[in-house]
Amino acid sequence: MAADAGNHVVLALDLGSTWLKGGLVRPDGIVLHVERVASPLRASRPLDAEAVWQEVLALLLRLRALSGQAAQAIAVTGATRTHVFVDAAGRPLAPVCCWDDPCGAQWAAAVAKAYGLPDGTPGMGAFHPLARLREHVHTHRTVPQAMAELKDWLNFRLTGRLVTDAVVLGRIAPEDGALSLTRVLSRLGLPGHVIPPPAAPDALLGPVDGASDQKLAALHGLPVAVGSFDTWASCLGMGALREGSIYDVSGTTQVLGLFSREPRRMPGMVSMSWAPGLWQLGGPCQTGMGTLAWYARTFLDSEDPADTLSAAASSTAHDTPLCLPYLSGERMPLWDSTLSASFHGVKSHHSRADMALGLVEGLVLAHRLALDAMQVRRPHAVLRMGGGGSQLQYWVQTRADAFAMPIVTGASGESALAGAAMAAATALGAHAGLDAAQSAMEQHETRVLPCEARSAYFNDRAKNFSIMLNFLQDAGSAARLDAQAQPQAPVSAGCQRGADRT
Repeated sequence: MAADAGNHVVLALDLGSTWLKGGLVRPDGIVLHVERVASPLRASRPLDAEAVWQEVLALLLRLRALSGQAAQAIAVTGATRTHVFVDAAGRPLAPVCCWDDPCGAQWAAAVAKAYGLPDGTPGMGAFHPLARLREHVHTHRTVPQAMAELKDWLNFRLTGRLVTDAVVLGRIAPEDGALSLTRVLSRLGLPGHVIPPPAAPDALLGPVDGASDQKLAALHGLPVAVGSFDTWASCLGMGALREGSIYDVSGTTQVLGLFSREPRRMPGMVSMSWAPGLWQLGGPCQTGMGTLAWYARTFLDSEDPADTLSAAASSTAHDTPLCLPYLSGERMPLWDSTLSASFHGVKSHHSRADMALGLVEGLVLAHRLALDAMQVRRPHAVLRMGGGGSQLQYWVQTRADAFAMPIVTGASGESALAGAAMAAATALGAHAGLDAAQSAMEQHETRVLPCEARSAYFNDRAKNFSIMLNFLQDAGSAARLDAQAQPQAPVSAGCQRGADRT
């Protein structure tokens, strides 16, 4: 389809872990058209940043052709905690460090100490950007000119200007006003230039430079917005970037949080400034739709998480297995990269559908644990849900039942595309600010109410889930201590492991 020349649109891109999506989006967040291809982040590791750029550019050029004369700007969002380490010319020095790579584990304690915080502080572990940066320096024996979020590096390829969006910068900026980021970097042996200068997500970065790169000629002169990561964009796109809102963004991973006017501290939670005078409390889980896709791929000969949900809905088990769904450890609220997944109470009569139901219930119980850590499951509280999972009725209803909370969803699952475009439109002056952009949205909302009987069932399941989780954590700690205490078997020329003794 070609956009009506009188209907101005933003070319919006969402580079997720599963899909790379591009849309023609009106300034008020209405998504007119979506193109979707497999995300380059799915590729086998190591991941080449240049290969990602080529796929992003190809989709942008298709959107440009579809938009006709209606295109006003470009807005890019995508998976956060996905980093590119570059030289002075902006060239990648190493493969992309992806969101699920706990490569910074050995530097977690050093990073916490640099901030003046105790080891084990939430958010200071294996996935912290500075822990990953220290690992890059250690592995490659070179300090990069800059560490950039992948989204910011893609914007650099379009404009020639490298910045860090101000929301992402809040993830590494010290909360202690007496401590500067420069000082934190110095304590880690890192120069200040490794973090590009900040810019507001609702600001313009600059125009596409098609004069120096013929591949960009069709995009030449289009303004590029700074933008921010996919969860921030989703919250804006579903009208949740406001004081008092509780959000649930359902993508490859689940991200949950709430907004307040003041920073708050709670165990297991990350507090960040997401807009002037607006603080987010919460964070990303390591579990979500990607976990459902794993089950579909492994047991159902499918790549679609909806097939796992369909299988779960068909289960008739009266004794559903209990699943701890931590395939890749867990971030918020546990911050433990060593956790693993397990099923409990499995019997010979259980089918793949029963196991799928156990996984679905395990996921919603893991996310309920996060909401409880935020202390938001209270009377009259409402959860606003966005992302692709918000369009899957069984998934939404199960979450409403498990959380005992009404859930509000929008008409489209493309809240990240909508929010990215709304931020760009704000940068262009179409809205007076982000609050005005949200007020301008057309509201096509659906409210899903919890089933009281099912909520009571999940109350009982949650108790067993916590018992099994505590057991898993205790067993994991004991196993690690035991492994550290085990003497290493000697290896000599005459007695080699795996040697052919024939």
